[in-house]
Amino acid sequence: MSSLPVHYRVVGDDDYMLEITVGSDGAFVVNSGDHTSHKPRHGTLDQVHRERLAAVLAPLGPSRDHPAPADAPGFMAELTLGEGADARVFRFWEGALDEEPQLEAAVRELEVI
Repeated sequence: MSSLPVHYRVVGDDDYMLEITVGSDGAFVVNSGDHTSHKPRHGTLDQVHRERLAAVLAPLGPSRDHPAPADAPGFMAELTLGEGADARVFRFWEGALDEEPQLEAAVRELEVI
């Protein structure tokens, strides 16, 4: 079960969004801001960063959802690991990170790209 490629998308208040894609070869694209204010960043992860990312993604287990409680503030996110029929998809709201330390570690590792 491969963790790459990775697609991570966060949507928040006031048109905030963050989208990070990491390909199987370590090439990445980061789109951030309010959909209009920042140009995408492109690059390639070095071997050390690829290993750290793989280490935090591997133990996440099968796909699961953590829907937000009614009227809960905060962002909504989707993390997709792998592709096709083997892809694992995690949909969650900000508060779920407090309950899922492995998911939080994966998100924090992606956010430093």
